[in-house]
Amino acid sequence: MRFSAAGAALSALLWTCVFAEEPVKTPLERLKELEREMEALKKDLGEGKEALPAAKEKAPRESSGLKRLIDRTRIGGYLDLEFEEYSHETSHFDNHHLILRVSSYLHERIFVNAEIEYEHGGSEVRIEQGYVDFLLHDALNFRGGVFIQPIGKLNTMHDSDLRDLTLRPLTTTLIIPTTWSDAGVGVHGSFFLGGATLNYEAYLAQGLKDGDFSVAEGLHDAGENLELDNNQDKAVSARLELVAFDGNVTAGVSGYEGNYDPENRKRLYLYAADLTIALPIAKEGTWISGPLEFRFEAARFSAERGLNSAGEEVPHRGIGAFAQVSFHFFPPFLLDSLKGLGFEHPTFTLVGLWDACEIDAPDGPHNNHQRRLSLGLNFRPIEQVVIKVEYIREDSDEIFGTTERRGVAASIAVGF
Repeated sequence: MRFSAAGAALSALLWTCVFAEEPVKTPLERLKELEREMEALKKDLGEGKEALPAAKEKAPRESSGLKRLIDRTRIGGYLDLEFEEYSHETSHFDNHHLILRVSSYLHERIFVNAEIEYEHGGSEVRIEQGYVDFLLHDALNFRGGVFIQPIGKLNTMHDSDLRDLTLRPLTTTLIIPTTWSDAGVGVHGSFFLGGATLNYEAYLAQGLKDGDFSVAEGLHDAGENLELDNNQDKAVSARLELVAFDGNVTAGVSGYEGNYDPENRKRLYLYAADLTIALPIAKEGTWISGPLEFRFEAARFSAERGLNSAGEEVPHRGIGAFAQVSFHFFPPFLLDSLKGLGFEHPTFTLVGLWDACEIDAPDGPHNNHQRRLSLGLNFRPIEQVVIKVEYIREDSDEIFGTTERRGVAASIAVGF
């Protein structure tokens, strides 16, 4: 606009000089008038030049801000394909999980994480997580949105590529409804205690949905409640976790409490404890390629007498526990051939797991007893990719009668 004004002024001046009839001016007057016009023109041109660098500077600032946002954003997730075959049952493949995760530091103190879960080939779509963290201090950070309830270790670290077996334990299916997402607000943080770290999480959340639990299924179908609450009560949950000995020992305790019925009168309590020990027994040049790992987890719920959404009396107690041992190894004579394919640290893992649950019937002796033994082998060409196969033997009694199930489960899981 300034260039146009200056050009118009100069054109008007020339037009006036050529065509207009003016009083005759002395050469000195004309020189002074010309100097004034030139000064005005220089001023306009100077302001126009100053505007150009400002515009140039603005673009890099916007570009650098966008670049910082892109640099701080991560896209990932995990997926798996499972196969199960049991005696006298139809075998099947199942694209059980496809998780898409996007996380970003919008600011040094504002972190956003979102996970969308597609289950069974996309037949079920749900929000697994979607929260924002305000990071104030290592010891105190605020969180709001949809998060994983911090009940039990496996519930919080449930990704398929992180687990050594295809099937999740009965304890974290019937007693703890893994994966357990909830909506609410809370705090989390860490305290550094010399050679150990104490982590904590505490939340106020929606709670279990409408008493959807039973003797046969435990809390399996009651975990997700991301829409309207069925009562005025809000559940509270918390977890304390101690990590010590360079991360080789992790011990945690967690608890949950909240009303489950629409009348807002019936209380449910859930407690869990877990312990993970990794013994560093690997030595250079041997078959052993990692620590010997022991995992133990136990959980218990109790509920006040009431009805579930189907009008059935809810179980008043459920208890479960599992123990797992994992041994990592790799034959040295295979290493050269796999290194030739670019796999620097491949490993096999032998896994054994014993799992048992008991859910009490409200009025009668026919409780739900279920047990499972899993013996598995998996192979990881790289840490994020695992191929698993396991032999499974399950048995149950009382509510289901005396039944046994034997078979094989296998899967491919990839974290990205």
